[in-house]
Amino acid sequence: MSQQPQRIVTLISLLRRTSQLMVDEITERLEAAGFANLPPAYHPIFENIDPAGTRLTVLAARAHLTHQSMGEVVAELERRGYVERIADPSDGRARLVRLTPAGRQVVKTALREITAIEDKWLRRWRQAGLKGDLRQPLETALREEEAQPAATIR
Repeated sequence: MSQQPQRIVTLISLLRRTSQLMVDEITERLEAAGFANLPPAYHPIFENIDPAGTRLTVLAARAHLTHQSMGEVVAELERRGYVERIADPSDGRARLVRLTPAGRQVVKTALREITAIEDKWLRRWRQAGLKGDLRQPLETALREEEAQPAATIR
């Protein structure tokens, strides 16, 4: 009897699956809290917007989206009452995207729920053998990676 080759499970796939489970859970929790119209495609706005507002081009760059895609998401969130566009006080020709009171409530609710989700996963990881905290090493590694020039594939 021949053995079937084992499926290769990479760290990337493990991180992606964990991330997807976390995103699914925050989406479900936001829906249960009364924010049923916020699918994951809209989350990058809330993750990347500054308290006083952020230019669309900056939001797009931070979220790794095209300017056009970010513009569409912002327009939809504006229609739903979560963000507004205002004149940039430092340059009247430019506009800032900022949270409305409803948008700030989403962020407040999301942060509370995200803390609970992260705590749950940290307990799981510790039970599975993780020593210490995961946040600091991830933040440090990401900072170092983002400081490096873009790699080219040969």
